[in-house]
Amino acid sequence: MASAPLAEARGLSIGTMAAFGVGSLGTGVFSTVPSVLLLFFMTSVLGISPALAALTVFIPKFWDVLIDPLIGMISDRTQSRWGRRRPYMLIGGITMSLFFVMLFSVPAFETPLESFLYVTAAYMACATAYAVFSVPYIAMPAEISSSPEERTTLMSFRMGFAMVGILLGGAGAPFLVDLAGGGRAGYAVMALTIGIVCGIAMLVPVVATRRLGTAASVSADFQFWQGLRQAAACKPFLLLLVTYLLQLAGLGCFSGALPYYAVHIREGSGMTVTLLFVALNVSAIVAMPLWVRISRSVGKVRAYLASSVLLVLATGGLWFCDSETPDAFLYTQVCLMGLVFAGQQLFPFALLPDVLDADARATGIHRQGMFTGLWTAGEKLGLALGGLVTGAVLSWTSFVASSGTVVAQPESALTGIRLAFAILPSLLVTASLLLLVRFRSVYETPSTGKITP
Repeated sequence: MASAPLAEARGLSIGTMAAFGVGSLGTGVFSTVPSVLLLFFMTSVLGISPALAALTVFIPKFWDVLIDPLIGMISDRTQSRWGRRRPYMLIGGITMSLFFVMLFSVPAFETPLESFLYVTAAYMACATAYAVFSVPYIAMPAEISSSPEERTTLMSFRMGFAMVGILLGGAGAPFLVDLAGGGRAGYAVMALTIGIVCGIAMLVPVVATRRLGTAASVSADFQFWQGLRQAAACKPFLLLLVTYLLQLAGLGCFSGALPYYAVHIREGSGMTVTLLFVALNVSAIVAMPLWVRISRSVGKVRAYLASSVLLVLATGGLWFCDSETPDAFLYTQVCLMGLVFAGQQLFPFALLPDVLDADARATGIHRQGMFTGLWTAGEKLGLALGGLVTGAVLSWTSFVASSGTVVAQPESALTGIRLAFAILPSLLVTASLLLLVRFRSVYETPSTGKITP
């Protein structure tokens, strides 16, 4: 089969790379706010049981597993004067911000079951719109540059803005809820503000890439199920995907348990969540350029391994931060976690375009959208699994749900919160290391970013 025509190394300008990265501010916010606040919002504001709330977190993500590859295939096959990715990014960016507002603006239903059904439906709509944007968006780097080093730099901009989005979502959203008086009204004000910011951020890369050529003229001629089988048979992709899925499940546990940890272990409020996220993400933003330099010295995979091992130690260390731990020690521990969290976020996305590029060279088919559809499905499934596990642990340890008031929790529930906050994330990242070592074995020359097709 003839080699696929590949994008030339375009020498992307700093401004273009930065503008492309702004889109990740919106995706970072959306991936963070529901992970941090939705479970707590449902159990402690709407009075929904932890078991039902965990289902709400998980069901839309399972839906994403089905639709994300389909969206990717559709964008692969699209030919328009806007290219094959940008039309979907435009539609997804606008609709996602609208559905996000609906997600946290819940009418005063008579029963928790009605609230559960409303939030689940709104979250499914929100997740669908997010997929319409994010799948084409993540596929684009492999098409607009063929240089692995340039793609790493492009991803550093993207993940830098993602860190800002995570900071805005994890720190700013709880602050806005408190500022607006808390309760249903506080969450509604937060959703409106964050939704507008997300919508604007996700439109920026649509405009920024309007003059960049991609592989839009290349037909991706494959059937849906055939594409799924071929993607699953691509060993480097599958190993990288499952590695990242496990790590995100750990992050989902940490994020979902954080509000409970702040309120019930530290006896704080939304401001405590805000400060912890500031410590985590400011450290990550500062460390991002350092990890880029490290990867140029030792290779992306070795740097990814190092950041993951350190993340195991950093998250496990949070177990020793209980109600008696001084604030200075807690925030130092979270800052250390942020320094290595930057690498864990950067390198999967820096390695993904290399995998997609190698697949296009080997097969002659430009199916980046199909692969990134599977990637984003795995990404969301990982976060959802973290939320599902957290909800299950809270239910198993007898957490008491409430409707807007803080109630005393049994000792078993406090232990469950700490397990979900520290131990489970550490164990999940540890499990991912086995797959990451295997991924390294199929990576031909880590220092140059080339993989064995």
